[in-house]
Amino acid sequence: MYVSPYNFFKNRIKKKGTQKILILAFQQVKISMSITRLHLILPCFNPIKDWEIRVCQHLKSLQLILCDISIEPILINDGSVTGVEQKHIDYIKERIPAIQMIEYSENKGKGYAVREGFKLATAEFIIFTDIDFPYIEADFVKLFRKLQNEEVDILVGIRQSDYYQQTPWYRATISRLLKFFIGKFLNVKITDTQGGLKGFSQKGRQILLKTKVNRYLFDLEIIKIASNTIGIKMEAMPVELRKDVQFASLSWVILKREFLNFIKIYFSKNT
Repeated sequence: MYVSPYNFFKNRIKKKGTQKILILAFQQVKISMSITRLHLILPCFNPIKDWEIRVCQHLKSLQLILCDISIEPILINDGSVTGVEQKHIDYIKERIPAIQMIEYSENKGKGYAVREGFKLATAEFIIFTDIDFPYIEADFVKLFRKLQNEEVDILVGIRQSDYYQQTPWYRATISRLLKFFIGKFLNVKITDTQGGLKGFSQKGRQILLKTKVNRYLFDLEIIKIASNTIGIKMEAMPVELRKDVQFASLSWVILKREFLNFIKIYFSKNT
C-alpha cells in the first residue's frame, strides 16, 4: 500500500505518543518542501475483470518512479453497469488512500467524466488516461516530465505508426478517417486527437473545462479550442501502446453519434 512520506511519519509520531507540536512542525516542513502535485484523472466505464488490481499496480509503480512528486488519483465511475462493485472500490481505497472517487448512476460519456474529475483537480499538473493505462509507463513518465519542465499548457500523446498494426482493422480505419477529416476541415495544430494520454497545466485545465462534448470526440474539442486560443502552448508527444491492451467495440450507434459531434465541433463558435 502506498503511503506518502508525510503520512508515514505522521502515523509513526501518533503511535509513539509524541506531542502534537511535532506533527505541526512536520506539516511546516512539508509546506516548505513545496512538493509537486499531480492529479491523475481516471474515467471508468464497464471495466474488464481485475481492473482494480491493475489500477493499484500501475499507481504504485508510477509513484515509485516519480518519487519526488505526489500522485493524487481521481477515479470517475461513469455509470458502469458491470465490473464496478463496492468490493472493487474498497480494494482500491485500502491500497491507495489518497484516491478520490466520483460516482453517478447514469452513463454520460468519457468527456463528461473527465470534466467532472478536472473540476476537482487543484494540482499544478493534471494528466488523464484510460482506466487500463493503455500506454507504456515510460511514456507516461516522459509526458509528465515534459509537462513539468518545459512550461507546456497542454501535452497531447499522439499514436505512432505501430498503433495501427496493434489495433483491430475497423478501429485503425476509423482513426485514419478521423485524422483525414480533421486535417481537411478543422484548423487545428494536431490531427491525431484521440490518444488516451494527455497532460495539462492549470492554464490548460481551463481549456478542457470549456468543452461541451460528453463522449468520444471531446478530445478533438480540447485541441480545437486550444488551437484557437491565444497564449496557450500546446505540443504533441509520440506515445507507445502497451502490447496487452484490450479494445472495446465501436457500434454504428456510437459512430453516428460521434459524426454528429464532429459537425457540432465544426460549427461551434466557442471553439
